[in-house]
Amino acid sequence: MNTIVPLPEPPITPKGTPTPSLRSVQPLTANLLPLRKLRLKLIIAYDGRPFQGWQSQPSKNTVQDHLEAAATELVGGCPKIHIHGSGRTDTGVHALGQVAHFDPPENSRLTPPDWIRALNAKLPPEIRIIDCSTTEPDFHARFSAVGKTYCYEIITGRVLPPHQNGLAWHVPVELDLDRLRAALTLFQGTHNFTNFAAFRGTETEAQKADPDATTRTIHAATLKQPAPDKLTLIFNGTGFLYKMVRLLTGAALRVAAGRDELQTLHQLLHEPAQHEKSNHCAPPDGLYLVEVTYPNQESTPA
Repeated sequence: MNTIVPLPEPPITPKGTPTPSLRSVQPLTANLLPLRKLRLKLIIAYDGRPFQGWQSQPSKNTVQDHLEAAATELVGGCPKIHIHGSGRTDTGVHALGQVAHFDPPENSRLTPPDWIRALNAKLPPEIRIIDCSTTEPDFHARFSAVGKTYCYEIITGRVLPPHQNGLAWHVPVELDLDRLRAALTLFQGTHNFTNFAAFRGTETEAQKADPDATTRTIHAATLKQPAPDKLTLIFNGTGFLYKMVRLLTGAALRVAAGRDELQTLHQLLHEPAQHEKSNHCAPPDGLYLVEVTYPNQESTPA
């Protein structure tokens, strides 16, 4: 014979005590912290010769375009991955340590080492991911940067070695290295570099005339001679204007070749409104973005 077990009686609520409604019951997730947004920091090297610079263009043949296409393909095409770089490099300019960041989709299971391998498998051989690491959610490759280092490679021999074509500026003339060092020393410090900058065509006249917009600090401008027929100019500063390093390099080499005087550079720097811009721009071939620096260089371990 089956025994019927009676259900327990519901608890009796004392008179005057409000009965809890469904609206007053908080969901279990109410007190949970929001998920931490994942942001990845990339260190990128590239040979700039095949590409139309860093910035995305309608041609889709820029470093940024290739990176975004490769990353988006790795997540199945949706959502589109947007890569944010520390700054633009022009057509033909190279990088040893360009920095960029992006936010992978939440459902991505790729670790930073996975991203390195997967991106390099899809990118042109002239672009390589050197490092990938997690970083703070508010890190921005451009706006968080506090400094950059560029170098400019020059070959002074009579013949440009074929493997240096497009990777260095060939200047087969006699250069006075003491005058070259003196010219570089003039560039150090905080100056209005408007006479050593080009404009992209999107600036207003007010922006062009604003000295704050064209003032930069160069911490060091130095010369190295790694070989008898090779020179390396190194520029480290808080930031650089459009074509600024190339214009500084072109002006300094004219002084070293005896075509201009140091006083000319001094006037361009210290009396910018009284003199026309320097138009001696070195070609992009020898320019390399070496490093981008941030207040805290350490990223979260992968």
